[in-house]
Amino acid sequence: MSKKHFIKRHLLILERLRKNPCDFKELQEYVRKQFMLDEVDYELLKRTFERDVKEIFSIYGVEIKFNRRERVYEIIQEADEGNTNRLMETSQIFNALSVSDSVANHLILEKRKSLGTENMYGLLHAIQKQVEVSLVYEKFWNFDHEKFQRVLRPLVLKEARQRWYLIAEDPNDGAIKSFGLDRISDLEISSRRFEYPKSFNAEEKFKHAFGIISGEEAPEKIRLWLTREQGNYIKSLPLHHSQKIVSETATELVLELFVCPTHDFVMELLSMGANVKVLEPKSLQKKVKARLLEAVGMY
Repeated sequence: MSKKHFIKRHLLILERLRKNPCDFKELQEYVRKQFMLDEVDYELLKRTFERDVKEIFSIYGVEIKFNRRERVYEIIQEADEGNTNRLMETSQIFNALSVSDSVANHLILEKRKSLGTENMYGLLHAIQKQVEVSLVYEKFWNFDHEKFQRVLRPLVLKEARQRWYLIAEDPNDGAIKSFGLDRISDLEISSRRFEYPKSFNAEEKFKHAFGIISGEEAPEKIRLWLTREQGNYIKSLPLHHSQKIVSETATELVLELFVCPTHDFVMELLSMGANVKVLEPKSLQKKVKARLLEAVGMY
């Protein structure tokens, strides 16, 4: 059995037990049927399952126990459901990409630049040890793609809009700044320790942020009107964790969220075109309207 199959076993065990508890024979049959989809004749042995249970806890932070009273296996604890879901998604993608060439040809990957995740482990190590890092950084807004050497005090890594960012303190001015991992190169971890700023709280700083820009703008209650089609998309992929549905019909949807109306949020609204309208506040309505008129003026 190929090493890659242990990932598939882990995923299948988690998928089945997340639905509802079951005994070993039910689990064994579920795994067998799923492997048959890949034309692999596989039977999950009890000793293999017991080893998988330990590995699942170590890798995913999910604890599986045998309920002696009900005679079933069940998930009794997940360290962090959000993190577990992301780990499972990553493993599922890896599993899909690892199938035979005849099937892999039916997977079309987006051609894009690396996310810069090769530096993630080193940065996490520096954050944990509270040591400064030096790196080369390329800014988006430079026409000539000029690169700068930076020394930073790494505080946290944050994901926003399918990109990863390093949130760090600049020792030159003490300001908290963000740096896209995909624009970082030549990372070096120093031995110079620093004191984590007591006033910095990552959760609070980005609580009302749409993406990575926290800015100086205060959060506001924002009410949006959306077409039914756009509303369905936003319901499945919320703009912000504060999002809530105010009303919906067969043709439209109105939602509210409490967020800072920063530049990146305005750009997101503009990307929806005529499928969205700002109802409140008036200040944001005027800002979006001005940008739309500016765009029309270019044609």
